[in-house]
Formats: sequence, C-alpha cells, structure tokens
Amino acid sequence: MKKLVVSILIVGWLLLPIQAFANFASFFVVYEDHVYELSSETVDEVGKRIGEVTEYGDRVEFYSGNFSNAYEVGTPYYEIPGVDPAEKIAVEESPGVYIVGERTVEFTGEAVRESSLTTESIGSVFSFVVLGLIGFFLFRRISFRKGKKEEEEPEEE
Repeated sequence: MKKLVVSILIVGWLLLPIQAFANFASFFVVYEDHVYELSSETVDEVGKRIGEVTEYGDRVEFYSGNFSNAYEVGTPYYEIPGVDPAEKIAVEESPGVYIVGERTVEFTGEAVRESSLTTESIGSVFSFVVLGLIGFFLFRRISFRKGKKEEEEPEEE
C-alpha cells in the first residue's frame, strides 16, 4: 500500500512541470490589445489587411503586440466585409482559408502574469508537500527498522 502511495506521489511530482507550462484554454490572436478567440467558422471573402502576428507563444507567459498562441509570426489579419473589426476579424490559416476570430476581452499582460504566478505557486506547494511526504515515509521506515534491530539485540550489562 505504501509503495502504491509513494509511486503515485512520485509520478504526480514528475508530471508537475508539464502542468506548470500548460497551454492556454483556447486558440486566439491579439489585435489592438484585444483577444479574438478563434472559431471553426470561416469566411470566403476578406477586406483589407489590418495586421499580422508579431509574436507567437504557446505557454502562459507575458507577450506583447499582435500575439497568438496558434499562428506563427507573420500570419496576416484581415477585415471581414460588412463586419466591424471591433467585433470580428479574419485570420489567414492557409492560402485562401480564413478563420473568424471573435473579440472577447482586453488583453492585459497583468492577467497573464497573475495566471502564471498562480500556476507556479501551486506547483511549489505541491512539490513541497510531495517531498515532505516522501521524507516522512522514509523517516518512518528507517525508524521502524532501527527499532526492530534494537529489540532483536540482547542488552549488554
């Protein structure tokens, strides 16, 4: 039973770095300091080019400019004819294929930084608890063995 618990704790501790660098919850681009969440909706016709991805990142960190967690630097943004860019834009996924991005929230580095710190804090606490439990179990096991040896050895007078 103890081996199972220790094994589970060790596996959880080893997988922690993967969770600490978790990807964002959805794919998006940032245009003019606002997040445009990408959908499966496409458009056939686009208007003028209004920008492009200037920074790519798939980890929860601080980025600036026209940032995306889905598209490489240089991916263009376009207006959608008859639609205000403050509501929706088109992102060129591949030549002739344009994905719709719908504006959701303002993009602030503080929100991303806070999220990152929270993840790191949880990771630190989790690591501390796991290491503490491992240390506790090892200490108990060593103490138990030492106690058994003392009981087996006759006392000398």
